[in-house]
Amino acid sequence: MLRTRQKQIRCFELEGAESQDYLNFIDKNAPLLQNYLLLFKSPIPPEVQQSLQKHELAYSFSSKELRGKAGDQVVLYEALGKEPESLKSPQSPQVQIYERHIRSGEEIDSPCSLVILGNVNHGAKIHTAQNISIYGKCEGIIICMGVYMVLQNIYSSHLVFQGEILSQAHLERINENTKLKLITKNGDIVNIKDIA
Repeated sequence: MLRTRQKQIRCFELEGAESQDYLNFIDKNAPLLQNYLLLFKSPIPPEVQQSLQKHELAYSFSSKELRGKAGDQVVLYEALGKEPESLKSPQSPQVQIYERHIRSGEEIDSPCSLVILGNVNHGAKIHTAQNISIYGKCEGIIICMGVYMVLQNIYSSHLVFQGEILSQAHLERINENTKLKLITKNGDIVNIKDIA
């Protein structure tokens, strides 16, 4: 019996690069791309296909233009070797403070440290090149490339810290009580410490 399911997914369209550029992009961002479809607009070189399979990423090739709303934020800029304009501006703030909840479907991509005084709802996504402090419950996707995170309770398995997806054991440690936790890294070791 045929079973069908319709799903709404997020997709990255990739085109116009050399094999090595694709490989650099995939290797650097593989943990962040796990829940996306990579759609190549030109045939995929064999070495790129091998890297996609090694990282167990979903991908396809189609020169057809997809309907859909283009994203207004580029989250994976580092792998492209480009620096966002906001990082170059001397007037850009060093810390952004959100005195509210982050809604489902909302995406924040910031070169600054972030302080969030509300909840991060399921379906929200936050990417920061610096540190993050969340003082409410977190059900969304968090990608932090900074030196530390301050978190209280995590109800999401999509927590990436300095390019590493935190394990179930790390999440259990964060959630073992309702105290705020300071999360840092020393080499490959993730340290989680109660702070309040």
